[in-house]
Amino acid sequence: MSFISYAFMAFLPIAVLINFIVPRKYRYIWLLIVSLAFYATAGIGAAIILVISMASVYAAGLLLGKYRDKAKQIFISCLVFNLGILFVFKYLNFFMRIVGLVSFGAIDDIRFNLILPIGLSFYILKSAGYLIDVYRGDIEAEKDPVMLALFISFFPQIVAGPIERAGNMLPQFKDPTPVDFDRFRNGFLQILWGYFLKLVVAERLAIFVNTVFDTETELGINGAPALVAILFYTFQIYTDFAAYSHISIGVARILGIDVMKNFESPYLAMSIAEFWRRWHISLSSWLRDYLYIPLGGNRKGTIRKYINIMIVFAVSGLWHGANFTFVVWGLLHGLYQVIGKALTPARDKIIELFNIGRYSFSHRVVKTAVTFFLVNYAWVFFRADSIGDAVRIAGSSFYFTPWKLVDKSMYGYGLSRGNFLIAVAGIVLVIIVDLYNHRGVVIRENILKQGLWLRWIIMITGIVLTVILGIWGQGYNVADFIYKQF
Repeated sequence: MSFISYAFMAFLPIAVLINFIVPRKYRYIWLLIVSLAFYATAGIGAAIILVISMASVYAAGLLLGKYRDKAKQIFISCLVFNLGILFVFKYLNFFMRIVGLVSFGAIDDIRFNLILPIGLSFYILKSAGYLIDVYRGDIEAEKDPVMLALFISFFPQIVAGPIERAGNMLPQFKDPTPVDFDRFRNGFLQILWGYFLKLVVAERLAIFVNTVFDTETELGINGAPALVAILFYTFQIYTDFAAYSHISIGVARILGIDVMKNFESPYLAMSIAEFWRRWHISLSSWLRDYLYIPLGGNRKGTIRKYINIMIVFAVSGLWHGANFTFVVWGLLHGLYQVIGKALTPARDKIIELFNIGRYSFSHRVVKTAVTFFLVNYAWVFFRADSIGDAVRIAGSSFYFTPWKLVDKSMYGYGLSRGNFLIAVAGIVLVIIVDLYNHRGVVIRENILKQGLWLRWIIMITGIVLTVILGIWGQGYNVADFIYKQF
């Protein structure tokens, strides 16, 4: 069941209404029921895999608490089992391509026809984080199987995160926050913003991006369209994934659960390291705590630190998809950070030599622009079907004449002039909102402080604009959220 389906529009009010009626101490049972019902719509096979994974994690947690002398064997066995599930469904075909087991005479390719269960990458990371926390002794093993199953399968998060921690979620399930009208309005506004980002901005950008990236001509599309497509995709993936996160967090808030923020104005970052502190925060913090630090972090010398960074970003790329394009995307971000750290002494000397103010507006703008440029072109590899296509499209974007950006030919890639301008306006709006967020101003909270009539006017206007300007309905094929496929 997708967040942008009519089924979900019927499902959510029922889930929220009964959750409000059920006594607080029993709400976790209801939440598990609706979570399993939500996930079961993905198919009985996917549901069985989820249940098997949850059962193994629950049993391992209890055994870790009971048999401390065999904790390492228990921990590794359960971790390998769950990562093995992920490997079989997501990486087996990719692995066979790597080892060269794909060419036997007339058979060009050996592929297993396995469908990746939705949310598998996300709930496996949640489960792995729980196991590591129990193994380390950071939290106690959860003895209530219903409670642990809810943590893993909580429906607002299971498809595409945020990837939460057991230490944050389990106490909330045991003692949920009372849902009052203010909390409901706050969650509703966040959900509405998520739908606006997805249906009005991301889906409109996707039309242009898909037209350019999916062109079948060998030379691709040169010039301004390639550049615009790259810029549009940079904002498409942001608004698409941020939209899901906003809806997820808003739904959880209405249900009495607080979920961690997943984005914090990432394109205003002044370095790649800062970008990753602001982009997909739940994943980047998970990789930091459960991979980078255990590898040694920055405690074992400079060379080892650089190696650890490259390992983490290679894993991040591979986690996103079983394709070399994702690995290159991850390695690019790792390389950006390694080069940035290696050049820090030289940059410091230049700043001192020319007496450049580190916190001056111009210096911050330059750093932000350089970071955005690097991130922008790394996304090309994330979106392209092959490394060759990515290189070709990126190279094509440098062959353009500025006046072509306002040429009528720009409207020949799936978007009419009006829709093209709406897409640009959507990007501008996102930038403005992020600038406010960057300064600590949460527009949603400011709206809730306004008078009754103004609040209602803003909410009704948001709904009307989303319905009228949204890419949905007959004649359109609204794609699901990008990160759902990972």
